[in-house]
Amino acid sequence: MSTPLAAKPLPASHTVPGWIRQTLIAATVFVACWGGAIVWWRASGSVPATSEWMLVLLGLPVALLLAGFIGCKWIAQRSTTVQADALPAAPARPASAATRPAHARHLAILATALRAPQGMSAEELAAAIADNKARPGLDRELVDDDGFPVMCARCGEALDEALREDIIDWQAAHGASEANFSDEQWRALTLASGVVAELAGRAAIEWAARDDAMPGLQVLPLLPADWSEGQCDAAAAWLRHAAAQAGWRGEIGAAMCGTDPVTGITAAGAAPGVTLVVAAASHVGEATVARWASEQVLFTAAQPQGLMPGEGAAGLLLGGAALAGASDGQAVALLAPLAEVRVAEPADTRRRGTDRVLAGLVERTLADAGAGADGVAMIVADTGHRSRPVYELMEYAATTMRQLDGSADIVRVGASSGACGVVPFVTALALGAHYAGARHAPVLCLANETPGRRIVTLVQPVD
Repeated sequence: MSTPLAAKPLPASHTVPGWIRQTLIAATVFVACWGGAIVWWRASGSVPATSEWMLVLLGLPVALLLAGFIGCKWIAQRSTTVQADALPAAPARPASAATRPAHARHLAILATALRAPQGMSAEELAAAIADNKARPGLDRELVDDDGFPVMCARCGEALDEALREDIIDWQAAHGASEANFSDEQWRALTLASGVVAELAGRAAIEWAARDDAMPGLQVLPLLPADWSEGQCDAAAAWLRHAAAQAGWRGEIGAAMCGTDPVTGITAAGAAPGVTLVVAAASHVGEATVARWASEQVLFTAAQPQGLMPGEGAAGLLLGGAALAGASDGQAVALLAPLAEVRVAEPADTRRRGTDRVLAGLVERTLADAGAGADGVAMIVADTGHRSRPVYELMEYAATTMRQLDGSADIVRVGASSGACGVVPFVTALALGAHYAGARHAPVLCLANETPGRRIVTLVQPVD
């Protein structure tokens, strides 16, 4: 269900190597000490003795650098202790874990589908990222308070008046209450409908070709938290109907709806049959731009850490443990259990130990999946353009996974999709399945764009 595509180089990273940063700091300290000493001696008119020359020009800067080094080490140790307390203790692994199959608790990724501004599939989006074409642009319709175009990631598939009329007619025919979707919600529902129809239709054809009975299907939409309960119920009911309309002839369970990918995907592992997880959101509209501008969180030249409006939908067709062990073409990749941790974010954009929390969470995830950090071929994250998440991601990769090339092996989905809820993370999982198959190696997928939360999982190729 997924065609391997050779990986192409990604945009170059601009992370400054640590030794250059340390050299600049040392040079700054020496220049400041020497300059201050020269100014003081000239102002006082005194001639310094040889001991004074040695003390001020050599001893003072060395002492300052040594004090700074010891202080940084002490602060790092204190921060590590505090952050370690925030992480739940790793459960002890039974002695037989080494002999257990590594994918025993994995889910099978049976198929993926995307509706992204730069691609309608994982293959298309990966090609756009490799060609450096996956990035937001100035929007022709949306402007900020100063009348300038807004940086936006708009999806061309989000507007479908015929589908909108079909949904309204279906709701009326089945006595569904009026959902009163906004324009942005209609765009998100349109994108989600395309993902559900594609996944259900492709899977129905595959099951029919194998002459297997179709298992039960659960539809799990992941929608923005600001949707009302009535809007979520109406969207879920329609998406369940869209799956049946696409050709799924097996039983389709009552459509669920949620906002949390960890809860939803974990539930998919316990559900019988298969689960269709679809995340959808749209912030491409005048209402969102006006609200973000009033809250001073909209990306502008004066607010470079602001949010860029984005939209999209991403879907995964997931199977349980029985399908995860299949090697007959049913699974395209294996998804390890998602692990998450909540952290206290600093009020500013500087690091305060959150990179160590991420490192600890990744270490536990790899250990539970039976994989090593040196075997990871890529990192795919929901990280966008904001400096704190980017720095955290790139520093972690540079210090822990040195085999990775920052320009070819690290993909930041949020930098191309804009702000659209959990869609970038589910998109990262879909891209992870594609890259794992293309490179025949594990791919680390993580979320660090949402303040206060880190999610990590591992996508592995099918043996």
